[in-house]
Amino acid sequence: MNDPVILSGNEVISIAKELSFVNANLLTFEEIDRYIGEAIKSNFPNYRAWTAELAGCDGVSAKVLQPGKDWQNGRLKLIVSYRVEFTPDKVLGSESPLDDLRSQLGKPGFPPQSPCVFFGNS
Repeated sequence: MNDPVILSGNEVISIAKELSFVNANLLTFEEIDRYIGEAIKSNFPNYRAWTAELAGCDGVSAKVLQPGKDWQNGRLKLIVSYRVEFTPDKVLGSESPLDDLRSQLGKPGFPPQSPCVFFGNS
């Protein structure tokens, strides 16, 4: 299998419309990224406070109880991270223009034999 490529910029993606996030068969990575961000914001109440998008906000006030420890006061912040990977079926440019020549080498009659003629003083 080929190595995946992490999409993160201005890549254009062609996908079956019924599998697309934005109901289109041609979209950019930026459109996918924007859609995911909007979906998260619209489905999670207080998203802006949790992610510190509000000015002067550093998450939400919370208490946490960890095994073997007492309750601890602090701030809880949601950090969302994801990546979009594309794994090509075939790596472009992996074949050399010399591959045909290499495959011919060693076959009978190749390379053609030609007499060498040397000119000059001997």
